[in-house]
Amino acid sequence: MAAKGTIDFQAVFDSTPTPLMLMTVDLVIVEMNQAFAEAIGRSREAIVGLKLFEAFPSEGEGRRMLGDSLDRVRATGEPDALALLHYPIPVGDVVEDRYWSCTHLPVRDGDGAISFILQNSLDVTRLHRMKAAEGGAETPRSSVLGTVVLQRAERVQALNASLLQESAHLHNLFMQAPSFMCVLRGPNYQFELANSAFMALVGMRDIVGRPIREAIPEGVGQAYIDLLDTVYQSGEPFVGKQMKAEFERVPGAGLEETYLNFVYQPIFGSDGRVVGIFVDGNDVTDHVKAEKSQALLMRELHHRVRNTLATVQGVMNSTARTAETIEDYQWAFSGRISSLARTHSLLTEEIQQFVSFPNLLKQEVGIYSEGDTSRVVLEGPDVELPSQLAVPLGMTIHELTTNAFRHGALSTSEGRVTVTWTILPAKEKRILICRWTESGGPIVSPPVRHGFGSMILTRVLAQQIGAKVDAQYSAEGFALVAEIPLDIERV
Repeated sequence: MAAKGTIDFQAVFDSTPTPLMLMTVDLVIVEMNQAFAEAIGRSREAIVGLKLFEAFPSEGEGRRMLGDSLDRVRATGEPDALALLHYPIPVGDVVEDRYWSCTHLPVRDGDGAISFILQNSLDVTRLHRMKAAEGGAETPRSSVLGTVVLQRAERVQALNASLLQESAHLHNLFMQAPSFMCVLRGPNYQFELANSAFMALVGMRDIVGRPIREAIPEGVGQAYIDLLDTVYQSGEPFVGKQMKAEFERVPGAGLEETYLNFVYQPIFGSDGRVVGIFVDGNDVTDHVKAEKSQALLMRELHHRVRNTLATVQGVMNSTARTAETIEDYQWAFSGRISSLARTHSLLTEEIQQFVSFPNLLKQEVGIYSEGDTSRVVLEGPDVELPSQLAVPLGMTIHELTTNAFRHGALSTSEGRVTVTWTILPAKEKRILICRWTESGGPIVSPPVRHGFGSMILTRVLAQQIGAKVDAQYSAEGFALVAEIPLDIERV
Protein backbone atom coordinates (compact mmCIF):
# COMPACT_ATOMS: atom_id res chain seq x y z
CA MET A 1 0.00 0.00 0.00
CA ALA A 2 1.50 3.33 -1.07
CA ALA A 3 2.25 5.96 1.58
CA LYS A 4 0.18 9.11 1.49
CA GLY A 5 1.53 12.65 1.58
CA THR A 6 5.00 14.02 0.93
CA ILE A 7 8.17 12.51 2.40
CA ASP A 8 9.92 14.55 5.09
CA PHE A 9 13.53 13.92 4.06
CA GLN A 10 14.86 15.98 6.96
CA ALA A 11 13.07 13.64 9.37
CA VAL A 12 14.48 10.63 7.54
CA PHE A 13 17.97 12.14 7.71
CA ASP A 14 17.66 12.89 11.45
CA SER A 15 16.29 9.44 12.33
CA THR A 16 18.90 7.47 10.40
CA PRO A 17 20.94 5.46 12.95
CA THR A 18 24.14 5.84 10.89
CA PRO A 19 26.15 9.00 11.79
CA LEU A 20 25.96 11.38 8.81
CA MET A 21 27.41 14.85 8.23
CA LEU A 22 26.96 17.05 5.13
CA MET A 23 29.55 19.64 4.05
CA THR A 24 30.15 21.84 1.02
CA VAL A 25 32.99 21.20 -1.40
CA ASP A 26 34.87 23.90 0.55
CA LEU A 27 34.39 21.71 3.67
CA VAL A 28 31.92 24.00 5.43
CA ILE A 29 29.61 21.90 7.64
CA VAL A 30 25.96 22.53 6.69
CA GLU A 31 24.07 19.66 8.37
CA MET A 32 24.41 16.55 10.54
CA ASN A 33 21.95 14.02 11.94
CA GLN A 34 21.28 13.04 15.56
CA ALA A 35 23.43 9.92 15.34
CA PHE A 36 26.45 12.00 14.29
CA ALA A 37 25.83 14.48 17.14
CA GLU A 38 25.76 11.60 19.64
CA ALA A 39 28.93 10.10 18.15
CA ILE A 40 30.91 13.32 18.62
CA GLY A 41 29.25 14.42 21.86
CA ARG A 42 28.38 17.90 20.55
CA SER A 43 25.22 19.63 19.42
CA ARG A 44 24.33 20.53 15.85
CA GLU A 45 24.31 24.24 16.66
CA ALA A 46 27.89 24.05 17.94
CA ILE A 47 29.50 23.04 14.64
CA VAL A 48 27.13 23.84 11.72
CA GLY A 49 28.63 26.73 9.77
CA LEU A 50 32.21 25.94 10.75
CA LYS A 51 34.81 24.52 8.42
CA LEU A 52 35.61 20.86 9.06
CA PHE A 53 39.09 21.41 10.44
CA GLU A 54 37.92 24.33 12.55
CA ALA A 55 35.27 22.16 14.18
CA PHE A 56 37.66 19.19 14.48
CA PRO A 57 41.21 20.56 14.69
CA SER A 58 43.98 18.01 14.54
CA GLU A 59 47.55 17.56 13.38
CA GLY A 60 49.58 14.65 12.13
CA GLU A 61 48.75 11.57 10.08
CA GLY A 62 45.01 11.56 10.82
CA ARG A 63 44.57 15.09 9.54
CA ARG A 64 46.52 14.25 6.38
CA MET A 65 44.57 11.04 5.69
CA LEU A 66 41.20 12.76 6.13
CA GLY A 67 42.18 15.69 3.93
CA ASP A 68 43.52 13.38 1.20
CA SER A 69 40.28 11.38 1.19
CA LEU A 70 38.17 14.51 0.74
CA ASP A 71 40.53 15.77 -1.99
CA ARG A 72 40.12 12.50 -3.89
CA VAL A 73 36.33 12.85 -3.82
CA ARG A 74 36.54 16.39 -5.19
CA ALA A 75 39.10 15.45 -7.83
CA THR A 76 37.55 12.20 -9.08
CA GLY A 77 33.86 12.59 -8.25
CA GLU A 78 33.95 9.07 -6.81
CA PRO A 79 33.24 7.86 -3.24
CA ASP A 80 36.27 7.32 -1.01
CA ALA A 81 36.62 5.19 2.14
CA LEU A 82 38.96 5.17 5.11
CA ALA A 83 38.68 1.76 6.76
CA LEU A 84 40.48 2.95 9.88
CA LEU A 85 41.24 6.55 10.80
CA HIS A 86 42.93 7.60 14.06
CA TYR A 87 41.47 11.05 14.71
CA PRO A 88 41.06 12.51 18.25
CA ILE A 89 38.14 14.96 18.69
CA PRO A 90 37.26 17.57 21.34
CA VAL A 91 34.43 16.55 23.67
CA GLY A 92 33.63 19.18 26.24
CA ASP A 93 36.86 20.42 27.74
CA VAL A 94 38.93 17.38 26.79
CA VAL A 95 40.24 15.79 23.61
CA GLU A 96 39.26 12.14 23.34
CA ASP A 97 41.36 9.64 21.44
CA ARG A 98 39.06 8.13 18.78
CA TYR A 99 39.25 5.68 15.86
CA TRP A 100 36.81 5.91 12.95
CA SER A 101 35.75 4.12 9.80
CA CYS A 102 34.75 6.81 7.29
CA THR A 103 33.11 6.93 3.89
CA HIS A 104 32.87 10.14 1.85
CA LEU A 105 30.22 10.35 -0.87
CA PRO A 106 29.87 13.10 -3.53
CA VAL A 107 26.42 14.73 -3.76
CA ARG A 108 25.73 16.21 -7.19
CA ASP A 109 23.38 18.99 -8.30
CA GLY A 110 21.05 18.95 -11.31
CA ASP A 111 23.93 19.74 -13.68
CA GLY A 112 26.04 16.86 -12.42
CA ALA A 113 28.54 19.04 -10.54
CA ILE A 114 29.59 18.11 -7.00
CA SER A 115 27.86 20.49 -4.59
CA PHE A 116 28.19 18.63 -1.26
CA ILE A 117 30.15 15.81 0.37
CA LEU A 118 28.33 13.40 2.72
CA GLN A 119 30.46 11.85 5.44
CA ASN A 120 29.46 8.58 7.11
CA SER A 121 31.59 8.10 10.24
CA LEU A 122 31.46 5.01 12.45
CA ASP A 123 33.23 5.15 15.81
CA VAL A 124 35.37 1.97 16.08
CA THR A 125 37.36 3.08 19.11
CA ARG A 126 35.98 0.25 21.28
CA LEU A 127 36.97 -2.37 18.73
CA HIS A 128 40.47 -0.94 18.55
CA ARG A 129 40.81 -1.05 22.34
CA MET A 130 39.54 -4.65 22.43
CA LYS A 131 42.25 -5.62 20.00
CA ALA A 132 44.86 -3.88 22.15
CA ALA A 133 43.64 -5.83 25.19
CA GLU A 134 44.03 -9.24 23.48
CA GLY A 135 46.33 -11.78 25.07
CA GLY A 136 45.11 -11.22 28.64
CA ALA A 137 42.08 -12.78 30.30
CA GLU A 138 39.53 -14.86 28.44
CA THR A 139 37.90 -12.71 25.78
CA PRO A 140 34.12 -12.84 25.08
CA ARG A 141 33.10 -14.15 21.68
CA SER A 142 31.67 -10.76 20.69
CA SER A 143 35.02 -9.15 21.49
CA VAL A 144 36.82 -11.70 19.35
CA LEU A 145 34.51 -11.01 16.45
CA GLY A 146 35.05 -7.29 16.91
CA THR A 147 38.79 -7.77 16.91
CA VAL A 148 38.61 -9.81 13.72
CA VAL A 149 36.55 -7.09 12.05
CA LEU A 150 39.07 -4.46 13.15
CA GLN A 151 42.01 -6.51 11.90
CA ARG A 152 40.34 -6.86 8.53
CA ALA A 153 39.69 -3.12 8.46
CA GLU A 154 43.35 -2.46 9.19
CA ARG A 155 44.41 -4.80 6.38
CA VAL A 156 41.99 -3.08 4.02
CA GLN A 157 43.38 0.27 5.14
CA ALA A 158 46.96 -0.86 4.48
CA LEU A 159 45.97 -2.26 1.08
CA ASN A 160 44.15 0.98 0.20
CA ALA A 161 47.19 3.01 1.20
CA SER A 162 49.41 0.85 -1.01
CA LEU A 163 47.00 1.14 -3.92
CA LEU A 164 46.72 4.89 -3.45
CA GLN A 165 50.50 5.23 -3.42
CA GLU A 166 50.78 3.17 -6.60
CA SER A 167 47.96 5.13 -8.20
CA ALA A 168 49.65 8.42 -7.30
CA HIS A 169 52.92 7.16 -8.78
CA LEU A 170 51.22 6.11 -12.02
CA HIS A 171 49.36 9.44 -12.16
CA ASN A 172 52.65 11.33 -11.82
CA LEU A 173 54.22 9.23 -14.58
CA PHE A 174 51.19 9.92 -16.81
CA MET A 175 51.28 13.67 -16.15
CA GLN A 176 55.06 13.97 -16.61
CA ALA A 177 55.34 11.79 -19.72
CA PRO A 178 57.15 13.63 -22.56
CA SER A 179 54.59 12.45 -25.11
CA PHE A 180 51.10 13.94 -25.02
CA MET A 181 48.34 11.67 -23.69
CA CYS A 182 44.65 11.90 -22.96
CA VAL A 183 41.67 9.63 -22.33
CA LEU A 184 38.40 10.36 -24.14
CA ARG A 185 35.14 8.79 -22.92
CA GLY A 186 31.87 8.15 -24.72
CA PRO A 187 30.68 8.93 -28.26
CA ASN A 188 31.15 12.68 -27.60
CA TYR A 189 34.79 12.09 -26.66
CA GLN A 190 34.69 13.78 -23.27
CA PHE A 191 38.12 14.44 -21.76
CA GLU A 192 38.54 12.19 -18.73
CA LEU A 193 42.29 12.70 -18.35
CA ALA A 194 44.91 14.86 -20.07
CA ASN A 195 48.58 15.05 -19.16
CA SER A 196 50.79 18.14 -19.04
CA ALA A 197 52.17 17.66 -22.56
CA PHE A 198 48.65 17.49 -24.01
CA MET A 199 47.58 20.59 -22.06
CA ALA A 200 50.59 22.46 -23.46
CA LEU A 201 49.71 21.29 -26.99
CA VAL A 202 46.23 22.86 -26.83
CA GLY A 203 47.22 26.03 -25.00
CA MET A 204 46.65 25.07 -21.33
CA ARG A 205 42.88 25.50 -21.64
CA ASP A 206 40.29 23.93 -19.34
CA ILE A 207 39.31 20.73 -21.17
CA VAL A 208 38.82 17.95 -18.59
CA GLY A 209 35.15 17.00 -18.33
CA ARG A 210 34.25 18.64 -21.67
CA PRO A 211 33.56 17.02 -25.07
CA ILE A 212 36.43 17.49 -27.51
CA ARG A 213 34.41 19.52 -30.03
CA GLU A 214 33.45 21.93 -27.26
CA ALA A 215 36.88 22.02 -25.62
CA ILE A 216 38.77 22.47 -28.93
CA PRO A 217 36.23 24.15 -31.26
CA GLU A 218 38.84 25.05 -33.88
CA GLY A 219 39.42 21.32 -34.40
CA VAL A 220 35.94 20.74 -35.86
CA GLY A 221 36.40 19.74 -39.49
CA GLN A 222 40.07 18.88 -39.03
CA ALA A 223 41.19 15.32 -39.72
CA TYR A 224 42.44 14.53 -36.22
CA ILE A 225 38.92 14.94 -34.77
CA ASP A 226 37.03 13.34 -37.65
CA LEU A 227 39.20 10.22 -37.32
CA LEU A 228 37.90 9.64 -33.78
CA ASP A 229 34.54 8.61 -35.22
CA THR A 230 36.25 6.00 -37.41
CA VAL A 231 38.11 4.47 -34.46
CA TYR A 232 35.06 4.55 -32.17
CA GLN A 233 32.79 2.90 -34.73
CA SER A 234 35.27 0.33 -36.08
CA GLY A 235 37.09 -0.57 -32.86
CA GLU A 236 40.35 -0.50 -34.83
CA PRO A 237 43.33 1.63 -33.72
CA PHE A 238 44.62 4.40 -35.98
CA VAL A 239 48.25 5.49 -36.38
CA GLY A 240 48.83 9.01 -37.70
CA LYS A 241 52.18 10.08 -39.17
CA GLN A 242 53.13 13.75 -39.47
CA MET A 243 49.48 14.77 -39.59
CA LYS A 244 48.73 18.47 -39.73
CA ALA A 245 46.71 19.99 -36.87
CA GLU A 246 45.93 23.59 -35.99
CA PHE A 247 45.36 24.90 -32.46
CA GLU A 248 44.59 28.32 -31.05
CA ARG A 249 47.12 28.21 -28.22
CA VAL A 250 46.67 31.89 -27.31
CA PRO A 251 43.09 33.26 -27.37
CA GLY A 252 42.64 35.61 -30.30
CA ALA A 253 46.15 34.99 -31.66
CA GLY A 254 45.03 32.78 -34.56
CA LEU A 255 45.75 29.16 -35.37
CA GLU A 256 49.22 27.64 -35.01
CA GLU A 257 50.19 24.95 -37.49
CA THR A 258 51.58 21.78 -35.91
CA TYR A 259 52.43 18.28 -37.12
CA LEU A 260 51.73 15.24 -34.96
CA ASN A 261 52.59 11.56 -34.76
CA PHE A 262 49.89 9.85 -32.71
CA VAL A 263 47.96 6.66 -31.97
CA TYR A 264 44.21 6.39 -31.33
CA GLN A 265 43.70 3.22 -29.27
CA PRO A 266 40.07 2.17 -28.63
CA ILE A 267 39.08 1.39 -25.01
CA PHE A 268 36.67 -1.53 -24.65
CA GLY A 269 34.06 -2.03 -21.94
CA SER A 270 33.16 -5.33 -20.27
CA ASP A 271 30.65 -6.05 -23.03
CA GLY A 272 33.29 -5.71 -25.75
CA ARG A 273 32.00 -2.38 -27.04
CA VAL A 274 34.13 0.72 -27.47
CA VAL A 275 33.60 3.11 -24.56
CA GLY A 276 36.44 5.53 -25.17
CA ILE A 277 39.73 6.26 -26.91
CA PHE A 278 43.25 6.55 -25.51
CA VAL A 279 45.42 9.09 -27.34
CA ASP A 280 49.22 8.99 -27.28
CA GLY A 281 51.51 11.00 -29.51
CA ASN A 282 54.34 13.45 -30.09
CA ASP A 283 54.63 16.92 -31.57
CA VAL A 284 56.98 16.56 -34.57
CA THR A 285 56.53 20.08 -35.94
CA ASP A 286 60.24 20.94 -35.67
CA HIS A 287 61.18 17.70 -37.44
CA VAL A 288 58.73 18.30 -40.28
CA LYS A 289 59.87 21.90 -40.71
CA ALA A 290 63.50 20.72 -40.78
CA GLU A 291 62.65 18.20 -43.50
CA LYS A 292 60.87 20.87 -45.52
CA SER A 293 63.80 23.24 -45.07
CA GLN A 294 66.19 20.52 -46.19
CA ALA A 295 64.08 19.80 -49.27
CA LEU A 296 64.03 23.53 -50.05
CA LEU A 297 67.81 23.70 -49.71
CA MET A 298 68.19 20.72 -52.03
CA ARG A 299 66.01 22.40 -54.65
CA GLU A 300 68.02 25.60 -54.21
CA LEU A 301 71.26 23.61 -54.59
CA HIS A 302 70.05 21.99 -57.82
CA HIS A 303 68.96 25.38 -59.11
CA ARG A 304 72.32 26.89 -58.13
CA VAL A 305 74.31 24.11 -59.80
CA ARG A 306 72.34 24.45 -63.05
CA ASN A 307 72.84 28.22 -63.07
CA THR A 308 76.53 27.91 -62.22
CA LEU A 309 77.15 25.40 -65.00
CA ALA A 310 75.30 27.65 -67.43
CA THR A 311 77.39 30.62 -66.27
CA VAL A 312 80.65 28.70 -66.64
CA GLN A 313 79.65 27.61 -70.14
CA GLY A 314 78.76 31.20 -71.05
CA VAL A 315 82.07 32.50 -69.65
CA MET A 316 84.01 29.87 -71.53
CA ASN A 317 82.28 30.56 -74.87
CA SER A 318 82.48 34.36 -74.57
CA THR A 319 86.12 34.26 -73.49
CA ALA A 320 86.98 31.99 -76.39
CA ARG A 321 85.34 34.39 -78.87
CA THR A 322 87.12 37.49 -77.59
CA ALA A 323 90.58 36.16 -76.70
CA GLU A 324 93.25 36.75 -79.35
CA THR A 325 95.72 34.16 -78.04
CA ILE A 326 95.69 31.01 -75.95
CA GLU A 327 97.54 32.89 -73.23
CA ASP A 328 94.90 35.62 -73.19
CA TYR A 329 92.18 32.98 -73.05
CA GLN A 330 93.81 31.14 -70.15
CA TRP A 331 94.43 34.33 -68.17
CA ALA A 332 90.93 35.76 -68.70
CA PHE A 333 89.09 32.47 -68.19
CA SER A 334 91.05 31.65 -65.03
CA GLY A 335 90.36 35.08 -63.54
CA ARG A 336 86.67 34.96 -64.30
CA ILE A 337 86.23 31.46 -62.88
CA SER A 338 88.17 32.51 -59.76
CA SER A 339 85.85 35.49 -59.34
CA LEU A 340 82.84 33.22 -59.69
CA ALA A 341 84.33 30.84 -57.09
CA ARG A 342 84.94 33.67 -54.64
CA THR A 343 81.34 34.83 -54.95
CA HIS A 344 80.05 31.31 -54.37
CA SER A 345 82.38 30.99 -51.39
CA LEU A 346 80.71 34.01 -49.82
CA LEU A 347 77.30 32.47 -50.53
CA THR A 348 78.13 29.17 -48.87
CA GLU A 349 79.24 30.98 -45.70
CA GLU A 350 75.80 32.55 -45.28
CA ILE A 351 72.94 30.30 -44.13
CA GLN A 352 70.32 32.58 -45.65
CA GLN A 353 72.16 32.68 -49.02
CA PHE A 354 72.78 36.43 -48.96
CA VAL A 355 76.08 38.22 -49.72
CA SER A 356 77.25 41.62 -48.51
CA PHE A 357 77.75 44.03 -51.44
CA PRO A 358 80.72 45.75 -49.70
CA ASN A 359 82.37 42.33 -49.28
CA LEU A 360 82.00 41.65 -53.01
CA LEU A 361 83.77 44.94 -53.74
CA LYS A 362 86.52 44.32 -51.18
CA GLN A 363 87.39 40.88 -52.50
CA GLU A 364 87.68 42.14 -56.12
CA VAL A 365 88.79 45.76 -56.26
CA GLY A 366 89.87 46.22 -52.63
CA ILE A 367 92.94 44.00 -53.07
CA TYR A 368 94.47 46.65 -55.39
CA SER A 369 94.60 49.34 -52.72
CA GLU A 370 98.11 48.12 -51.73
CA GLY A 371 97.63 49.63 -48.26
CA ASP A 372 96.81 53.09 -49.67
CA THR A 373 93.22 53.94 -48.69
CA SER A 374 93.12 56.77 -51.24
CA ARG A 375 93.86 54.46 -54.20
CA VAL A 376 90.63 52.48 -53.84
CA VAL A 377 87.72 54.22 -52.07
CA LEU A 378 84.58 52.27 -51.18
CA GLU A 379 81.73 54.27 -49.59
CA GLY A 380 78.17 53.17 -48.97
CA PRO A 381 75.83 51.33 -46.58
CA ASP A 382 75.87 47.60 -46.00
CA VAL A 383 73.56 45.93 -48.54
CA GLU A 384 72.59 42.27 -48.52
CA LEU A 385 72.33 40.74 -51.98
CA PRO A 386 70.40 37.53 -52.70
CA SER A 387 72.22 34.88 -54.69
CA GLN A 388 70.38 35.86 -57.90
CA LEU A 389 72.10 39.26 -57.74
CA ALA A 390 75.38 38.31 -56.10
CA VAL A 391 76.66 36.12 -58.94
CA PRO A 392 76.16 38.55 -61.88
CA LEU A 393 77.26 41.57 -59.80
CA GLY A 394 80.36 39.71 -58.61
CA MET A 395 81.34 38.97 -62.20
CA THR A 396 80.60 42.55 -63.24
CA ILE A 397 82.85 43.95 -60.49
CA HIS A 398 85.55 41.47 -61.56
CA GLU A 399 85.39 42.67 -65.18
CA LEU A 400 85.48 46.34 -64.17
CA THR A 401 88.43 45.67 -61.86
CA THR A 402 90.31 43.69 -64.53
CA ASN A 403 89.81 46.44 -67.13
CA ALA A 404 90.90 49.09 -64.62
CA PHE A 405 94.03 47.07 -63.81
CA ARG A 406 94.94 46.39 -67.44
CA HIS A 407 93.84 49.57 -69.21
CA GLY A 408 92.42 52.05 -66.70
CA ALA A 409 93.14 53.84 -63.44
CA LEU A 410 94.72 50.90 -61.64
CA SER A 411 97.30 50.46 -64.42
CA THR A 412 99.26 53.49 -63.10
CA SER A 413 100.56 54.33 -59.64
CA GLU A 414 98.64 57.62 -59.59
CA GLY A 415 95.31 56.11 -60.61
CA ARG A 416 92.31 55.93 -58.32
CA VAL A 417 89.01 54.02 -58.28
CA THR A 418 86.08 55.37 -56.29
CA VAL A 419 82.95 53.27 -55.80
CA THR A 420 79.96 54.80 -54.03
CA TRP A 421 76.48 53.41 -53.60
CA THR A 422 73.18 54.19 -51.93
CA ILE A 423 69.69 52.73 -51.62
CA LEU A 424 66.83 54.55 -53.29
CA PRO A 425 63.43 53.68 -51.77
CA ALA A 426 60.70 52.94 -54.27
CA LYS A 427 57.01 52.07 -54.12
CA GLU A 428 57.47 48.58 -55.51
CA LYS A 429 61.19 47.73 -55.41
CA ARG A 430 64.25 49.21 -53.73
CA ILE A 431 66.96 50.40 -56.11
CA LEU A 432 70.70 50.12 -55.52
CA ILE A 433 72.42 53.10 -57.18
CA CYS A 434 76.12 52.28 -57.72
CA ARG A 435 78.71 54.69 -59.19
CA TRP A 436 82.11 53.45 -60.41
CA THR A 437 84.53 56.31 -61.15
CA GLU A 438 88.14 56.07 -62.33
CA SER A 439 90.58 59.00 -62.25
CA GLY A 440 94.31 59.64 -62.55
CA GLY A 441 94.84 56.94 -65.13
CA PRO A 442 95.51 57.02 -68.88
CA ILE A 443 93.10 58.58 -71.32
CA VAL A 444 90.38 56.08 -72.20
CA SER A 445 88.20 55.70 -75.23
CA PRO A 446 85.16 53.61 -76.08
CA PRO A 447 86.06 49.99 -76.97
CA VAL A 448 86.43 49.19 -80.67
CA ARG A 449 84.93 45.75 -80.20
CA HIS A 450 82.58 44.34 -77.58
CA GLY A 451 84.06 41.63 -75.44
CA PHE A 452 82.98 39.67 -72.38
CA GLY A 453 82.87 42.78 -70.16
CA SER A 454 80.51 44.56 -72.55
CA MET A 455 78.33 41.46 -72.68
CA ILE A 456 78.12 41.41 -68.86
CA LEU A 457 77.07 45.06 -68.76
CA THR A 458 74.59 45.06 -71.61
CA ARG A 459 73.11 41.61 -71.48
CA VAL A 460 73.54 39.97 -68.08
CA LEU A 461 72.81 43.01 -65.91
CA ALA A 462 70.06 44.36 -68.13
CA GLN A 463 68.33 41.15 -69.14
CA GLN A 464 68.92 38.88 -66.17
CA ILE A 465 68.40 41.26 -63.25
CA GLY A 466 66.73 44.26 -64.92
CA ALA A 467 69.51 46.76 -64.18
CA LYS A 468 70.01 50.05 -66.04
CA VAL A 469 73.65 50.72 -66.92
CA ASP A 470 75.21 53.97 -68.21
CA ALA A 471 78.94 53.80 -69.13
CA GLN A 472 80.95 56.94 -69.96
CA TYR A 473 84.44 57.06 -71.53
CA SER A 474 85.80 60.55 -70.94
CA ALA A 475 89.25 62.14 -70.85
CA GLU A 476 89.14 62.12 -67.03
CA GLY A 477 88.57 58.37 -66.92
CA PHE A 478 85.99 55.65 -67.18
CA ALA A 479 82.74 56.10 -65.21
CA LEU A 480 79.69 53.88 -64.80
CA VAL A 481 76.34 54.32 -63.09
CA ALA A 482 74.17 51.24 -62.48
CA GLU A 483 70.60 51.16 -61.13
CA ILE A 484 69.96 47.67 -59.77
CA PRO A 485 66.55 46.48 -58.47
CA LEU A 486 67.15 44.69 -55.16
CA ASP A 487 63.80 42.98 -54.63
CA ILE A 488 63.76 40.59 -57.55
CA GLU A 489 62.15 37.19 -57.95
CA ARG A 490 64.24 34.19 -58.83
CA VAL A 491 64.03 33.10 -62.45
